[in-house]
Amino acid sequence: MQENNEHSYFINQLYRDFLLPTILGEDTKEILYWAGKKIANKYALSDTESLIDFFQMAQFGDLKLITEKRVGATFELSGQVVEDRLNSDNKDFELEAGIISACLASANQRDCESSVVINDKENKVQIIAQY
Repeated sequence: MQENNEHSYFINQLYRDFLLPTILGEDTKEILYWAGKKIANKYALSDTESLIDFFQMAQFGDLKLITEKRVGATFELSGQVVEDRLNSDNKDFELEAGIISACLASANQRDCESSVVINDKENKVQIIAQY
């Protein structure tokens, strides 16, 4: 099982950190953010529980809701996958931000945009969603 997880991780990183940026060039972040929104809609992610489960299944890392307020929410993304990505040349988490944005927009029936804050010291990423 460990070898299978490592194989899946390698393939995901190959696509995500090499192939897509090579094809998309300087528009990578914007396109991945948009793609994240499309993914959330495709898989009908419309609540925090389904969002957290999806992140686990997709091997994006461990997603945790830190705060939820009337004007938005803050999530923390951590785990080995996140640490590895933070230690690589590609520290882009726009795909994840787009997924969270679309999920919260659907759940709250409001426009939502998300931004990424990287905490290199703690090997964690915060995704801040605002309505």
